[in-house]
Amino acid sequence: MEIRKPPGDHSFPKMLFMSHHLLLALTLCSFTVLRAIPMEGFAPVSCRCIRSSSDFIPPRLFKRMEILPAGAQCRYTEIIITKKDNSIICVTPEAKWINEVIAKLQTNKPRRSAV
Repeated sequence: MEIRKPPGDHSFPKMLFMSHHLLLALTLCSFTVLRAIPMEGFAPVSCRCIRSSSDFIPPRLFKRMEILPAGAQCRYTEIIITKKDNSIICVTPEAKWINEVIAKLQTNKPRRSAV
């Protein structure tokens, strides 16, 4: 027994056309998702600084300064300052004043006491 379509029924080509559009949309979505995944791998990126400030902080308020270079954990260089009141501030590495402070600290070598 042969099944014949009625003469005015064009639903099969329409469904085929719609499935091609669906396949194209799914392909585009998958490429978009793949572009959003960091190329360093599937491990989560764990930068310590969410926001950085370029505002001046007087060095006399520093308790500790950490410079974390870019690497596998975070793709940005991070400068983290812990102030004497134990508040923590991330400083933008491009801030002119922080580069001057770092340069000054590098030129001041610790002096050894005579024994």
